[in-house]
Parts: sequence; structure tokens; C-alpha cells
Amino acid sequence: MNKKQGAFTLIELLVVIAIIAILAAILFPVFAQAKASAKKIASISNMKQVLSAVNLYVIDSDDTYMKRGTMNGNGQSWTTGSCSADTWGCPTWDKLIYPYQKSYQLFEAGLDRSPRKPSNLGEIKRSYRVASNLIRGVGGVNTWGGTTETNVQVYSTTAIPVPASSILLTEQRNEAQFYTNDYWIWSTFWEQWVWGAGSRNTLAYEDVNVNQFWSGIDYKTAGTAGFGFADGHVKSFPRGYLFPGYRQSRAFNQAVDPTLKGVCLDADDFSGNGPANDCPLPQQ
Repeated sequence: MNKKQGAFTLIELLVVIAIIAILAAILFPVFAQAKASAKKIASISNMKQVLSAVNLYVIDSDDTYMKRGTMNGNGQSWTTGSCSADTWGCPTWDKLIYPYQKSYQLFEAGLDRSPRKPSNLGEIKRSYRVASNLIRGVGGVNTWGGTTETNVQVYSTTAIPVPASSILLTEQRNEAQFYTNDYWIWSTFWEQWVWGAGSRNTLAYEDVNVNQFWSGIDYKTAGTAGFGFADGHVKSFPRGYLFPGYRQSRAFNQAVDPTLKGVCLDADDFSGNGPANDCPLPQQ
């Protein structure tokens, strides 16, 4: 006697497919959120280790922070010795603290959507910037500001009124990674990163240039971004958060704007007047 083979009907198959589609629609966002959360945790951990390296540098440097970067404004950085092969080109804050962490991967945030760039350390990216009004620069000879030499006044840790409220690091994309005039393979890491080493404000890229997520802080993927403070702690904040003690303006020479969704971290490095002209740090 022949046994009749069972089979799914078309209706049953469509029902199964519909159930799978519904489950996928429910679970995929959950998986994406879990992945984003894991990357956010890793980024916060990396930022914490970067701050630890900064602290070790400060201990070895008479309680004084490094410059944000060094490059001569007259284009003679190599002939004057400001930039050299020994310093991997033009010195920037990340290169100066590198000996204290020995891994450039710690400068990379998993949620950073910008591409890696070639360097003598391999394919790398720098997902963090320092607050320009706390980690100051750019040093060296300068002809752009009308002076023969910049008078960069770097901070000591004891000169910061409220370290726990003073932003030192921002989780921010580096526009120097998108320069298109790469005239040799390591030029971004060796030279161009010096100009994108610091944050001018805490604005989201949508508030700076909606078409360039590298032009400001990228809150889109996680809804928040990490900030590291001078006392060594790290915390995430949402887009538009107004940090107490900071001025609502785009840059040190811009007027206060109470409608601005961010605060100023900029510095006037070329005036010779030092921190007096910078966007203020939080005070007691």
C-alpha cells in the first residue's frame, strides 16, 4: 500500500514566511542595538585608556599637558626641525602619548564611520580629538598670524579650576582623514592630522554640515557620544547637551548664541595672548 507523502500547502508556506519576516523585523533592530552598545562600551574603554596615557605623559612632563600639535605656518616644518622622521612627521598629541600605550588601535572607536588611512603603523584612524581650549597648540614658527613665533601656553593640571567638569577628549571624527590632496601614502598621519587634532565645539555634524559626518561629532549611530574629562573619567552625552561652565558659541571669536545646540572648546593659539582669549573652562 502506497503511503501518501505529506507536503506544505502554499498557504502554509506563506504563513511560515510571514512569521519568519515578522520575527526578523523584531529581532534585527535588537541585534543592531546590541552591536552598537558593544561598540559604545569598547569606545568608552579605549577613551579611558587614552586618558590614562595622557596622565602618564603629564607625570613625566612636570605636570604639564602636551601641545595639540606642532607645524610651522610658513611651510618649512621639515627644514626647521618642527617635523622629522623621528616624530613620525609633525608631532600631534596622539603621537606624543603613544609610548605610554603602545597601541594605536586604542585611538579608534568602533562607531567611527570614517575610513582608515595608511601609516607606518598600518591602516589606522583617530576617532578622538582633544578639546582645543585645554590641550593647546599649534606650536612652532608661524607666519599666518602676523607673528614670527606662536606663543602657545600649555596648561598644567593644577591650573584647571574644575578637572571633573573640564572636557579633555571628544569622540569626534577627524576631517583630516578626508583630505583629498594625499600627495604620498603617509601624508595624512605624518602631516595633515596636526590640523584636525582638536575639537572646536561639541556640535553634531548635522549642525555643522549635514553632508559631512566627519565635520562634527557623530551622534547618529548610538544616539550619544563619549567625552573624557581632565580628572580621568569618561561619560556619554546626547546630542545638544549643554555642558555647565562652557560658552554657547561655535569658536573663540564667535558671539554667544543661546540657540546653539553645543558649547565652545576652541582656542586662540596664534594671538600670543594665551588662554585669556580661549573659550572658557568651567570655573569654581
